[in-house]
Amino acid sequence: MKNILILVFTLFTGLQVFAQENDITIIQACGDPSYDYSKKTNLFKGEDSIYKLVHKKAQPKEGFDVFFKNLNTNIKDDLEDKIKRPLTLNDIVIRIRFVIEKDGSLTNMTIIEDKFDLANEVFKIIKEKSKWEPAEFENKIVRMYFTLPIKIPVN
Repeated sequence: MKNILILVFTLFTGLQVFAQENDITIIQACGDPSYDYSKKTNLFKGEDSIYKLVHKKAQPKEGFDVFFKNLNTNIKDDLEDKIKRPLTLNDIVIRIRFVIEKDGSLTNMTIIEDKFDLANEVFKIIKEKSKWEPAEFENKIVRMYFTLPIKIPVN
């Protein structure tokens, strides 16, 4: 009985070693929301993969502090007439997800949270008035998903 257990244990451990493939690296990536996951080719390292986890995250060239300060100013200037303040509201919260391309441009905006239908205008402002540095993974410039929470103070 002891020999059978040792044989079964050795067999299962050996199968795990043979089942691993060392030449394929799976990345932490999310494909385009319209991507057909039955193909699974976008989950492997490739030129068009969109990463969620990277070594160096994409960021605005001027830094996040200056970016958010400028964004609030631009939103107030461009959207002041569209922002209506309900009596009980101090802030408007918008969450959007977009892709930062290899050249620093912004594409594929997806609205996550937007109760006041301002996300499209806010994304246009971000896209037109800010420059972004792309993300890096394994010392290569890559595309990256970026989720941006925006809080607009309402006075």
